[in-house]
Amino acid sequence: LSRNVKKVIFVENYNGVLPLLKRNLESLNLNEKFSVLEYDIYVGNIFSKLENKFDIIFLDPPYKDKNLDKTLLKIKNSKILKKNGILILHRHKKEKEIFSSDFQIIEEKIYGISKIIFISI
Repeated sequence: LSRNVKKVIFVENYNGVLPLLKRNLESLNLNEKFSVLEYDIYVGNIFSKLENKFDIIFLDPPYKDKNLDKTLLKIKNSKILKKNGILILHRHKKEKEIFSSDFQIIEEKIYGISKIIFISI
């Protein structure tokens, strides 16, 4: 948002983060450029309900999350990522992710204890 994107949709349900996220977003005074969906991405399929197509999807699941493959397949099957779009995944640097052949790793970067993985479908 601070880099002048058209729209950002946040999907978050962790109560420890939601108040801070909302407070930070409101401080930007760009209310028409974002929305916050308080939804658990593991229940149902929120992705199929989104009407937007995205250039970038950033996923920051808990480090211990073991549902990553299911989540990525839901994104792929819902067709919400534009052609040539990129999935950006935040993980612990020691995690060894195994992706189905539907996903190609473009690049990986390490920052402190974090690993950022850039993926295409």
